[in-house]
Amino acid sequence: MSEVERRIARRRALAVAAVAPLVVAWEAGRAEATDVQSRQAGPIPRGYAGVDPRTARRVPLWQELAPSNPIFPGDPAFTSEIWTTVAESGYLLEHITSLGTHTGTHISAPAHFHEGAQYLSELDETFALMPLAVIDVSRRVQRIGGDFSLDVDFLKAWERRHGRYPARGCVLLYTGFSLVFSDPAYFDPAPGFTGDATAWLFEQRGIFAVGSDTFGPDATSDEDFSATSTALAAGGITVENVGAGLAKMRAHGDWVSINGGRPRFSGFQMGITGFTR
Repeated sequence: MSEVERRIARRRALAVAAVAPLVVAWEAGRAEATDVQSRQAGPIPRGYAGVDPRTARRVPLWQELAPSNPIFPGDPAFTSEIWTTVAESGYLLEHITSLGTHTGTHISAPAHFHEGAQYLSELDETFALMPLAVIDVSRRVQRIGGDFSLDVDFLKAWERRHGRYPARGCVLLYTGFSLVFSDPAYFDPAPGFTGDATAWLFEQRGIFAVGSDTFGPDATSDEDFSATSTALAAGGITVENVGAGLAKMRAHGDWVSINGGRPRFSGFQMGITGFTR
């Protein structure tokens, strides 16, 4: 079995599984009140009042959707054609002939990995504006490559240096791979969060979203997609293929807004804007 076939088979197995064993063990001891979808809006997290999205500098955090976008193994290619032009009809209209819901900059809803879980259209507006934490490992990737994972100890050390991960917030990993988005080297290999680290972020810090400027929050070496499975089982979202503008965001204290279509899909392409000083 080829590498592509193996990844496709693994992804299909996860899609039909109700919950991965890792998540079952983690959720067994959790009370219903810890479901991120049940949390009400609270006060501005400490360290985030200094940036007002109304007046802050805005940074685009998305990749342009194009046929050159890298496609996750097994997903459909992105193709389109001009349906009619201004010269022909008085207006321009494009026809998307093929596009997977998880291509380009997008978010994944719980239904992406867990049957019976929420679709994108069923999520609340939490991700419309979230406090942002950015973990920059790009220098480490340049130094030793991307074959590593971030565990709970790493997350705790980062927090001691930069500040507490914000409740109802978004934690994004900046690897530098967004700079080579259309290059064959994209995501080969890339770092990510372990499942335990992701569980700690949702359970102990109450975040709502986790992601990366790669195909997702999982390390390439993680064949179980533990970070994604854990985040979606918790009722959160994953943010994927974030743009290179993420390098301009501060580690702690900035905000991010994610908006786009809300169909009854397991994910969809999104626009992402960062707000910083």
